[in-house]
Amino acid sequence: MANPQEWGALSEEERETISERHDENERKVKTALSLCNSVVKMLGFLNTDSDIRNMFLLPDMCSRLANMLLFVLNKLVGSRGLDLKVDNPESYNFKPKEMLQDLCVIFSSFAAADEFQVACAKSGYYSPDLMNKSVKTCRKLGLLVGDSMELFALLATKVEDAAKDLVADEGLIEDAPDEFLDPLTQEWMADPVLLPTSDTIVDRSTISQHLLNDATDPFNRKELTIDEVVPASELKEKMELWLDEKKKARDGA
Repeated sequence: MANPQEWGALSEEERETISERHDENERKVKTALSLCNSVVKMLGFLNTDSDIRNMFLLPDMCSRLANMLLFVLNKLVGSRGLDLKVDNPESYNFKPKEMLQDLCVIFSSFAAADEFQVACAKSGYYSPDLMNKSVKTCRKLGLLVGDSMELFALLATKVEDAAKDLVADEGLIEDAPDEFLDPLTQEWMADPVLLPTSDTIVDRSTISQHLLNDATDPFNRKELTIDEVVPASELKEKMELWLDEKKKARDGA
């Protein structure tokens, strides 16, 4: 459309189709960016309160928060993010530097939390290059200063350490007994809980995700709420002891 010669060479029907698609895309982008800006700013504001911040560190919330933040971070400073050029960005509510600053402030507010470091390391959107590039970009553009900048830089190091620990631990649990694995995902249970409706033990994250869409026990379809599940404390203690023994054997202790 910006090239008069190419645009003029198209038929009236083709120009009309392209114009309609362009208008529709513009509407979608304006709505999506406005919502994204609002959500990021809201999260930044909410997490100035330590009690609210602790709520986001709960197992059911932490991984979702990390995934969302890293997804947006990828869009802003990933392989194509900073090279993206937009005509009239103000008309689309496109404020990449402001959004990146708000995003990194949120990251820095959670930087010292072990739960958040692990959640970032587990995320499919995480990569060491992304975190390091984000830190360099923040320093270069002066988006964070003082303690906030140092906390964000520390997070990049902590997440990389957590990622290495996860890889090492994965090797330890390759031969884990079946009772330590979630029956639905066949993955190691970080927080085993008992479903009283079926007397089945699953990982809390698994049943939490299921109950968001279906308020029943997946094993017998009886009604169930997350408040009814019971921590499988005895099994968790048994798992921790087993894992400690494996770590001692690995480290030669």
